[in-house]
Amino acid sequence: MGSPRLYSVVRRLALAALTLVLVGCSAPTTPAPSSIETRPAAPESSRLNLVRATVDALAKAARTGDRPGFDQLLSHRDPSFADRARLLYGNLSSLPLTTLRMRVDPTRVELSDARRKLLGPSAWVQRVIVTWRLAGDGDEIEHRVWLTFLDVGGEVKIAGAIDEPQGGAPEQKPGWWLGPLTAREGGGVTVLAGPGQSIDRWIKLAEAALANVREHLPNGLGTSWNRQVVVEVPAAQRDFESVLGERAGSYATIAAVTYRAGVDGDAIRIVVNPKAARLNSNALQSVLEHELVHVATRSPDTPAPMWAEEGLAEWVSIRAHPGQRSGGTDELLLRVRGDGAPRAFPADRRFEASADDLELAYAEAWLACRFIADRYSESQLGRLYAALARGSSLDQASRSTLHLGETELTAEWLAYLDRLARY
Repeated sequence: MGSPRLYSVVRRLALAALTLVLVGCSAPTTPAPSSIETRPAAPESSRLNLVRATVDALAKAARTGDRPGFDQLLSHRDPSFADRARLLYGNLSSLPLTTLRMRVDPTRVELSDARRKLLGPSAWVQRVIVTWRLAGDGDEIEHRVWLTFLDVGGEVKIAGAIDEPQGGAPEQKPGWWLGPLTAREGGGVTVLAGPGQSIDRWIKLAEAALANVREHLPNGLGTSWNRQVVVEVPAAQRDFESVLGERAGSYATIAAVTYRAGVDGDAIRIVVNPKAARLNSNALQSVLEHELVHVATRSPDTPAPMWAEEGLAEWVSIRAHPGQRSGGTDELLLRVRGDGAPRAFPADRRFEASADDLELAYAEAWLACRFIADRYSESQLGRLYAALARGSSLDQASRSTLHLGETELTAEWLAYLDRLARY
């Protein structure tokens, strides 16, 4: 897996003399593969069949709201497991799931010495593949989780959900695995919110953002989009990064991420950094609109240059809020007046979260897309983007949609920046 392609919307937040720069982005197309050494196909066939029966019954009990049936599948040898089991049942039985299936992967790992001492020699940890889907998802999602099993008199019980391999690359975790969630649907939006997040606020903002993107997205884009969205708002920073399968602290300044959910499938969702809730409603709605453009155009899947993906998202978002500008615009035009316009459209590396002058790159991207829409037309901007998203080079895309080559297009954009700076 290469480094993440970050599609960033920059908003400044001041709270009690604390200023944070929150950046929204799109996560890697595929999750990081695990490098953990495991033992495949270790259980004998009879035990594996018992495990499968237990896991199938678990999914059925959660899906049908059968709490007694769910509880019968659990071991109470670890007293602390009761709270964890309550969390999982509460989430899985209340989410607006259209699909919930579980299947057993033969891969097993060893328990730690402390856990084996607690649970006994007949306990083991095994990987389970969970397939699930919410209203609003474009496809089913698969996640890999680890459950601890216990052989009790010829029956297989579930004894834990905290044991997992150590030392490998992190993988995405479903939000319902991490903490309690509240879910709500409305107007094409499904929101999953953790404790402390106002689901009423998030539903209202997401519905407004969805309506604006539906209205302002250029014609011809988003043709494969179901015109719905799933927005996840975890309670804590660590949960935000766990949903993405990223290491703790790696996305601390990221406001929201459009990402391909799970290890398989085509569902693309938005997950919000809980810090972003401190933004005012106008700024937060802009963040959601920006990310929704990435959902609609499936940015995590396309080879389009970052400036086009990021610039289009800013252009659509800002169109819905007259008078707004991309964050680094004033500084960009000041630099153009003093040092002249940049020589080319911003390179992909300039959109990395750690890059210097990040806001300048986004301002350049926004003004590039605004220039194309103003100089040619909104529909031609949409056609240019679509060609880039299909894999055409900028020169090919520009010639087929704007009838001029990359060199001429770049020169026109630089002249546009000069005029704006003088004005």
